Amino acid sequence: MLLNRERANLVMDRHGLDGLVAAFKENIYYLSDYWGSMFLMSRNYTLFAVLPRDESKPASLIMPGTGVYHLEHVPTWMPNVATYITRIDPRKIPERDFEFTTEEVDEDVPLTPFPRREGAVLAERDKQLLNRYAMHRGGAQITASRALANALKEAGLEKARLGFDDPRVLGWMHDLGLDGLQGLDALNIFKEIRMVKSPAEIELIRKAGQMGERVLNAVIDRMEVGMPLDHLADLHAEIAAREGGRSEWIIANIRGLATGNVEANELIKLDSVTSYKQYRGDVGRSVYFGTPTDEMLRRFDAVTRALQIAYDNIRPGVTFKEISALTLKAVHDEGFPGFVIAGPHSVGLEHTDHPVSVGAQMPGHHPLAFEENMVFTLDMPYHEFGWGTTHVEDMIIVRKDGCEPITSMDTALRVKQP
Repeated sequence: MLLNRERANLVMDRHGLDGLVAAFKENIYYLSDYWGSMFLMSRNYTLFAVLPRDESKPASLIMPGTGVYHLEHVPTWMPNVATYITRIDPRKIPERDFEFTTEEVDEDVPLTPFPRREGAVLAERDKQLLNRYAMHRGGAQITASRALANALKEAGLEKARLGFDDPRVLGWMHDLGLDGLQGLDALNIFKEIRMVKSPAEIELIRKAGQMGERVLNAVIDRMEVGMPLDHLADLHAEIAAREGGRSEWIIANIRGLATGNVEANELIKLDSVTSYKQYRGDVGRSVYFGTPTDEMLRRFDAVTRALQIAYDNIRPGVTFKEISALTLKAVHDEGFPGFVIAGPHSVGLEHTDHPVSVGAQMPGHHPLAFEENMVFTLDMPYHEFGWGTTHVEDMIIVRKDGCEPITSMDTALRVKQP
């Protein structure tokens, strides 16, 4: 179970919520454990998830009736799988268009329109699929929104105060007659919950981070002078797939630009993000073809020592701002006076897995502190006109008495021969 239920309850209580409604794929997956093909197709608003604050009320996954077969290999813990069917009345199909009926779906209507060959002996997979459809037969609605509204009614939440990651959904519920339903924008409330990871999430992130570092190291091994920087993305994707994950991106640039080819005697920044079962692995390194200058080596040593000072001081309750200031002071004191950026960020289902300023909110609107079982990186990108661009980044778990590394924390400059 991905959901950190204790954390979710705490945050819902903090915001005075009776439940959460997820429309975004990351949040549906987080609440329900379900990940399906509609997410891959970007078919938004075909699935929802509902988490009542009252644990005695049924949590619900809303999904197309024809898609319940996915639950055979990606099950959900949620007890209520609310389905919907779009029915077409043949008498209402004009020459070039059609209309959907608005009547309720009968109990006897199957979730799938697939025919059954008369007299055929059914294979075991046929029987398994028919059994799955039979499990969810009855009670289907005719749209995803109607299925969501019905699920809210079944959970006794039709007049509740709910958090929506997409506030438009609240208006759709009002349009369907749930006039007493109250809600607020919970985009950052979901991220506030997800900042503190469950044990299952930490294991997935650990695999994602360690896989991501292997992928980046393999890319570095295969880099050659003259290779187009664009080609590194192809290598990244190929190696990530071989490792059992996927490439989200790799940012490769020289002197701040991601165009051109790998060059000798130039610092090369690499910022790599991979994923394993949707959880991100985020690692950064720097590469140099040739003989680095003494200044380059001193600066990388300074960053490494400053990062260690930062990690030694991170505890639950210490703020992001305090660690950023400490890291910058340390890196300056260690002999890298020009360094300007040191930013921690939470990592998980998204690269930035903590509340962020949106709309009219100013930066810093959400004061952030480290919490036990948060996974974070301390981003250290640097650019100096006339000198070059560098980056180092590792993944760390916050524990009650300090930090536990996920990746190697080997931030030394990677030196290769041209």
